[in-house]
Amino acid sequence: MNTTTQNYNSDTGFGTRVKHLDKILTEIANLWPEKIDLIHRWQLSLSTIDELRLNFSLPITCIGPVKSGKSTLINTLAGADLLPTGAGITTSFPTTLSASKKFSAEIKLQPETLINEIFSRATNLLFSNETETCDRSPFNLKERLQVKKLLDSYQTNGNLTRHGIFNESYRLLKNIISGAEKVGEYYLNKNLNFIIADPDNPSYRQFIRDETLSPFLSEIHIKAPLKLLPPHLSLRDLPGLDTPNPSHQNIIIQQLNESPALLYVISSRIGLRQADYQLLEHLHKLGLHERLLFVINLDLDVHADIDELNSMTRRCSDELGELGFTQPKFAFSTLALFWSRQEIASGLNQASKRRWQTWQEDSEKLEISTAGARQFLDRLHELGRDESGETLLRHSEKRLQQVYNNTRRLLESEVKQLTQTDRSLNSDTSRQIDNRDKIDAVLHETERIISGVCNEVEKFCHNKITRWLDDTKDQGLRKQLEMIIAGYQAPLDLIPEKNRNPLAPVRIIDNHFQLTIPAQIQERATLETIRFLETLHLELNQRLLKGCIPLFVICENFSRDNGIDQNELPLPIKINGQIPLFTLKSEVEERFAIVSKIQDLTQLLGRKIVRFRKRRSLGQEYSLQIKKAAQKELPRWLKNYQEQLKYALMRPHIDECQKLITDFFTDFLESTQTALAQSGEIADNNREAAAKRVTELKEILNHLQE
Repeated sequence: MNTTTQNYNSDTGFGTRVKHLDKILTEIANLWPEKIDLIHRWQLSLSTIDELRLNFSLPITCIGPVKSGKSTLINTLAGADLLPTGAGITTSFPTTLSASKKFSAEIKLQPETLINEIFSRATNLLFSNETETCDRSPFNLKERLQVKKLLDSYQTNGNLTRHGIFNESYRLLKNIISGAEKVGEYYLNKNLNFIIADPDNPSYRQFIRDETLSPFLSEIHIKAPLKLLPPHLSLRDLPGLDTPNPSHQNIIIQQLNESPALLYVISSRIGLRQADYQLLEHLHKLGLHERLLFVINLDLDVHADIDELNSMTRRCSDELGELGFTQPKFAFSTLALFWSRQEIASGLNQASKRRWQTWQEDSEKLEISTAGARQFLDRLHELGRDESGETLLRHSEKRLQQVYNNTRRLLESEVKQLTQTDRSLNSDTSRQIDNRDKIDAVLHETERIISGVCNEVEKFCHNKITRWLDDTKDQGLRKQLEMIIAGYQAPLDLIPEKNRNPLAPVRIIDNHFQLTIPAQIQERATLETIRFLETLHLELNQRLLKGCIPLFVICENFSRDNGIDQNELPLPIKINGQIPLFTLKSEVEERFAIVSKIQDLTQLLGRKIVRFRKRRSLGQEYSLQIKKAAQKELPRWLKNYQEQLKYALMRPHIDECQKLITDFFTDFLESTQTALAQSGEIADNNREAAAKRVTELKEILNHLQE
């Protein structure tokens, strides 16, 4: 293959080159009307890759316990007061900030069917003994008031202190009931995706801050000029990982895995708290500990002098070191960095101005903060040059180079044909006609060949997914999920020693199992799936390239002077799409759940002698039984998940690959065919007209290569 393809002046700005090439294509379309459809397709490809390049950002995620200063840090990097700050919880839903010339806040709400499903499931699990199992909607006033009454009774009876997992379900229902009154109008008007363009409009901050609105949210994306953030970086502010909403948990886990760096913020007012230890342990279990960068948010008011400030910084560093975290720790005041901007300082209220003046007077503490902030910003700029960011830049450069090469081939081939002598034109006519016919035949077969390649690749992906989910080794997903089920501990302390209702132990354990195990399984499945897809993506691209080798050979034969390089083939950067949620039950199963429970209870009561001999209570026996049942059902749950990965995630991705590859070879063959087609017309053309056409094409070619 020809690997000496001319590069398209990569020293020039990407946007400038796109505009330049688009202008050249417009000139060619005006000169060559018969190829206007081909030229327009190339121009559409230019606009697509330009948009991809402009919208790309590498997400940096801020995490940490409540009130550690995450939102203040993000406001500092943005150079504007965009996220809510202050007393209490200020971030209740994952929020993304990316660079743009103008401010906009895009709010997306969950579908009404999903809200109804979450509301019904939580109600049925928490109050299965008080109400019949049925579908409910928080937007139905009667049903909302009915559940609210049950929640008030639940709190009055003191159940909230009995077991933490029930408290989370209780909190979820309370939030949905309260939030439904606030967002009901959006759902009534079917306005589930809207943009707030005024930064002074407080409503977007309310969606970020208000915990009762969080169950209804699907996405919050703020675009604004980000003053201190390097290009191609975006910021994410996350709530705690202990969200009671399973759909939010999936979003948080996926966003954490997409981020090459996690900024963990620790407040110097207290240092590491119990919440920090728990969160850091959880991140270690998720395999994300190596991505952490620690920011010690210095409170310049609390520490009396520089010695106390340094002492707290060393204490935090030492405690993190004892936990095994050896990453650099950046100690600075996020608020001081924020206020150091002139436009921010000029708008402070009197109390904040006095604070800022006091800090400026204590120059030693402020100098330590400024030095730490400088080191932190330097590290962010390094992340802006991260390999993940370069991957997209290389991808867009490759796509741009592809359009450039096609255009150059088209022009050079045409100029060459026009400048040939009459004798060579006449002698080559039969060969050119033959080549044109061959190209025409290849064009008709290209789609079939690529379809066959993609079908083989899809089979390969399906087999990889099947083998991965069927793997019974210790590190396999199946084994990890089996261990989660086996490690389930029933809340036997909630079961009364004497109870006239024989279904009570079954109901309590069943509800508790449904509230704990599915969430753990979903988290582990999502995490392992992301890692599996990263490997699968690389293998998939290699197989696509290998399958396309015959087409590369054919194209090389048709255009020996201007060959085609395998590296030009554009493929998606990663496997896109929302990772499916690992579900444990179908609607049909839920309908017959009561029948199953009655059968379980009958078996348990019938084994009273066995339980007495083994000294196990009814609750202990049912706990073992529900774990055995879950282990038995796990293969079928994995099978359902397997189908979702194959057809909901991989099929659209492979379709995208097929379209990119088809357009790539079709464009090349059509540009070559067009050049050959002109040769038959040249012999009959007036030589003066031909010379004029040569001049015009050379002029365009010179513009292209500038």
